[in-house]
Amino acid sequence: MKISPLNICIIDDVKAYFNEQMLTVASSKGNINFERYYKCDATLLKNLVSNPRDILILDIKGTATPDIGKDGFDIAKHISTNTSTFVVITSAHKYQLKNRENYGDYILTERLLTPIDFTYELNLIIETYLKKKVKVYSKVVYKLGKYLLKYGLD
Repeated sequence: MKISPLNICIIDDVKAYFNEQMLTVASSKGNINFERYYKCDATLLKNLVSNPRDILILDIKGTATPDIGKDGFDIAKHISTNTSTFVVITSAHKYQLKNRENYGDYILTERLLTPIDFTYELNLIIETYLKKKVKVYSKVVYKLGKYLLKYGLD
């Protein structure tokens, strides 16, 4: 059985953050596919909904075009509502992330990262993502087991 790679989409308008070197180091030992965009327009948003990625790392300022919303929070809300994508929000200005927990599954507060620091932070993101995925399946298995105990296997 072949395991499909983890699909991670990054949308950030600043090219220095999440640069090519960081993505190369992070994907060198893992089974990860990265997509990198600088703006999110209606076409990309439609693609993100119709073809959901596993994880979306999203800067909240400067990434949304006016036709889809005011900022990245609008994108995060739309993606969270319409897909099961794990949404990570980030900003160069930490004060913009205060009291915004309901817009994403994970808040990445540091963006000025070295490739090694990014890899460490990415491992934390992936661990949180996997725990969330496993939690859903464990609830289903628990409910199924409870049902089988109550009504028997017949």
